[in-house]
Amino acid sequence: MGWQDVTPSDAIEVAAWIEPRLLPFDEYRLGSVIPTGFATYVRIQARSRLADVLRRHTTTPDRCWLCLWDGYGDLHGPPAVAYMHVWTSDTPEHLRRPPPPPPKPKLRSSRVRLPHRDYLLFAGSVEQGDGWTQGPNLWWPDDRAWCVASEIDLDYTLVGGSDGLCDELIARGAEAVLPEDRN
Repeated sequence: MGWQDVTPSDAIEVAAWIEPRLLPFDEYRLGSVIPTGFATYVRIQARSRLADVLRRHTTTPDRCWLCLWDGYGDLHGPPAVAYMHVWTSDTPEHLRRPPPPPPKPKLRSSRVRLPHRDYLLFAGSVEQGDGWTQGPNLWWPDDRAWCVASEIDLDYTLVGGSDGLCDELIARGAEAVLPEDRN
């Protein structure tokens, strides 16, 4: 599962609620990565099977918005990404030529522009946000009941939502992020 499996969208106005709820982008404070205003926040390391819980805490599980940072090299193809090929002495000569690089993906030109990051926008279900190799970096349902943020420079993911959602995630191993922990 990944960005190739969801529908690209130009409806960037659906993300307009995020920027006014972000704090200044310094020292990776909680609100500089994920919008403020949710009842509770948790920090998780592994996002696997997160959709199982998130689905129960939204009225719009089949209408979610997924933002992917537009700086990932594989979105832009060469020369933004390099491919390495290794051959051994046993590799037949006809296989020693490097294969052509994959074609550059066709992406929308519109971007969700937030402080310090621009994102491609996709639409999909809550399940389609699970299991990406990279991203989604921001992910929320149409009813905005919760938001998931995976900042590219951090080794954890933040989830903001209701007390019930975060309690369920804590029961599955998430760590509560208390107001005094917000940096």
